[in-house]
Amino acid sequence: MKILFFSYAYPNARQPGLGTFNRSMIAGLVGAHEVRVVAPVPFPDVWRIRLAELAGVSPKGTRGSKHSTYTAVPGVEASHPTFYYPPKVLRSQYGQFLDWSVGRELNRVLHEFQPDVVLSYWAHPDGDVAVRAAQRHNVPSVVMVGGSDVLLLARSGARRKAILNVLNRADAVVTVSDHISDTLMKDGLPRKKLHVVRRGVDPAAFSPGDRSIARRGLGLSEERTQLVAVGRLVPVKGFQHLIASCAVLKTRGRAFDCHIVGDGPLRAQLQRQIEHLGLEDCVKLEGPQSQMRLAEWYRAADLTVLSSLSEGVPNVLLESLACGTPFVATSVGGVPEIADRLYDRLVPPASPVAMADAIEGQLNSPREEQQRRCFEPFDLRASARKLERVLEGAIFDHAAAHHGEQVQSTSASPAREASPSASKPTNKFDLDWRNAAPSLNTPVPPPVAAMAISLNGPNAELTATTMAAFCRPSNGQFEGELGRTGEYFTLSAK
Repeated sequence: MKILFFSYAYPNARQPGLGTFNRSMIAGLVGAHEVRVVAPVPFPDVWRIRLAELAGVSPKGTRGSKHSTYTAVPGVEASHPTFYYPPKVLRSQYGQFLDWSVGRELNRVLHEFQPDVVLSYWAHPDGDVAVRAAQRHNVPSVVMVGGSDVLLLARSGARRKAILNVLNRADAVVTVSDHISDTLMKDGLPRKKLHVVRRGVDPAAFSPGDRSIARRGLGLSEERTQLVAVGRLVPVKGFQHLIASCAVLKTRGRAFDCHIVGDGPLRAQLQRQIEHLGLEDCVKLEGPQSQMRLAEWYRAADLTVLSSLSEGVPNVLLESLACGTPFVATSVGGVPEIADRLYDRLVPPASPVAMADAIEGQLNSPREEQQRRCFEPFDLRASARKLERVLEGAIFDHAAAHHGEQVQSTSASPAREASPSASKPTNKFDLDWRNAAPSLNTPVPPPVAAMAISLNGPNAELTATTMAAFCRPSNGQFEGELGRTGEYFTLSAK
């Protein structure tokens, strides 16, 4: 497949730590698919960084220059047009402002790249613009929601109407948790449009390691309890409540260090809170970190702590679990879906005393190292395979809705419709579907001896992706000959 990805949440030369979860997702897709990225950058970020560069200062978490050769994912071309909008007002119209700002660049890439599907992250305004552009070019669109975009922003007002309008217009919607899917179904989205795909974790970066070595590498005490919290310093992450819980722990005599990893607009405010509570000796704002460095923080920690007020399924917890570190977290969004009662503890949001109690209780409880967790994160490729099936399904459904093709199988089971192409049909197939298994309402049982497919034109092309929609042989392989009788193509097994 040729996939065009559109979202602000993607690393760029000046912000290499932005949207690393999307970088990991794209890394899982490349190799099997061709991917291009358009990632808008809000104008305040552009101006802030350029002014700092003119002053000879590089803001934390930035690097490179306008002419940097930085590439987030090797082999994936990305462009970063500037997004202009009126800050903090007319939020329901941000889709229109984003379209005005980056529409020309997005249309250029769509015209040149000719993608099979447009994938976007964050419902509004990113998803809004991606769906509009895809519809202009008659390409299917899939919107991935992050969590707060539908759990907080879509709860009331004009922004809610705009977000639900985007999701209803998309060919498919991807969520990271059952909780988000259930919420959207209550909002009126049909179940068949919603697909849960949990994020994957890069095992090359995030894996268990020696805690003592990690602590020595980071210069941390091996005697004191080490807590780590990771995230952007914004209100929804609730770091002010975590700092308050640290004050409670200190009054109880607990010897600990809490390391808050990340950057954002609340940095100065949080630092003032730390100083006001007299926590400078035990609570540190560590700033943004590279992926490899972040893994060392997880390995060094006794616990990862999440204080968010709203979440989907946070990548920081998946990464922590991949490194073998349990967590104490607020019971929001899809967090309970990945928690294990033997290892992790959940608390209500915005409850510093409850969080302090949970941290102490977890630290005082022996780990059950011999037992397997009830949930373990997917690796990047496993997550990508699930996403691939959603994208393929969107392509087939879009073709059915917009081209009216008729697909028939020699089996009695229903099949999806195939997408036409202007090229001539190929004559032989040797397909590997082990990594592109479709999900059908009624799967065709293997082995498949033959199938006939009716298409709307003598030059329609039957591709491996198209065939993957109809059957999955038991050995993952299908080799056959493509014949033709009038307007019909027939694929017969050898």
